Amino acid sequence: MADFYDEMQEFASEMLGEFEQGVVSLSRTVTAAPDPATPWIPGAPTTTVYPLDAVVRRVSQKYVDGTLIVATDNQITFAVPAIVPAMSDTLIIDGAELVMKDLRPIPPAGTPVAYIAFVAG
Repeated sequence: MADFYDEMQEFASEMLGEFEQGVVSLSRTVTAAPDPATPWIPGAPTTTVYPLDAVVRRVSQKYVDGTLIVATDNQITFAVPAIVPAMSDTLIIDGAELVMKDLRPIPPAGTPVAYIAFVAG
């Protein structure tokens, strides 16, 4: 069954790459370990940006809950990136860095084929 989801992951990546809109990237900032001589000073942050094959659109009504996700939010569907995305990451859409409100793998269990993220519109 894993082969099926691997094939679907490739297909999703191809389709999202073909229909991608704008420039969408995933940004992850990691803080290095502090110097042992000065452990109270945090280490230097390092930011890595991963390009995404993605489409951006207004959020689908079925996801709107009126609290976390509202009708003016945007929904980003993207192919599986080089790293596993986390809520602590940010999305950069056409140069604007946005915090994710929610992040969902497709399907919700097993090997992800793609991801859906929600950001303020």
